[in-house]
Amino acid sequence: MKENPQYDEIDLKFVNAVDEVIAVNSELGIKPNNDSSIGKEVYPTNRSIVSAVRSRSKHIPHLALINFAKRFNIDMNYFYNETPLMYQPPSITNITVKGNSIQSTGNNSTNINAGKGKIQGIYTAETGSTNTLVEVVEVNTMINNFISQIDGERVKQFLTIISKIQMESKSSSDKLERILIEKSEEIKEMRISFKKEMRELREELKETRDKLDVSLKREVDLLRELLNERK
Repeated sequence: MKENPQYDEIDLKFVNAVDEVIAVNSELGIKPNNDSSIGKEVYPTNRSIVSAVRSRSKHIPHLALINFAKRFNIDMNYFYNETPLMYQPPSITNITVKGNSIQSTGNNSTNINAGKGKIQGIYTAETGSTNTLVEVVEVNTMINNFISQIDGERVKQFLTIISKIQMESKSSSDKLERILIEKSEEIKEMRISFKKEMRELREELKETRDKLDVSLKREVDLLRELLNERK
């Protein structure tokens, strides 16, 4: 691939944009979230185009840039001047549940119909209703909706907060796991100790029973002797 400063700059911006999309989508658990899946969407004839641009073996085709900008709602000027990236993940807004269907508008508009059946397990959220879907909407969707309403800099701050929460949650889980393992070991030791104590107790009981048997035999023998003397 021949070097061209202008093409190289566009390639670099494209790779940075891809990295931003992957980072945000991975944080939220949504797709696409890797080079291959993004390449498939923006340049179907060569799904490895992102990897090729990363390795500097190819320049990013203009058609792929256009598709990338459309797919991820990015200003095309970003690739040619100082326009900020400002990637915001897709969101679902204006969710309406009525009868046997769910409808929504937004970046990911959807229309789900249960036919003659009935959609259950969610709250009605018709226009003007005070009910909400908070209890049943996935956390990722709620985060997406929130992110779609804040600016780019605060998106990064928010994702940093989410990342720290996840790290603290994992740390707490790891700590709890360690405690459970320690308690499990303690229980095992207690079980071994209990078995040992039970064995010793059984031996003591056997010894006591043997002594009682001997004592009882002596008493019986003594009683027999006394009876014989009276005859």
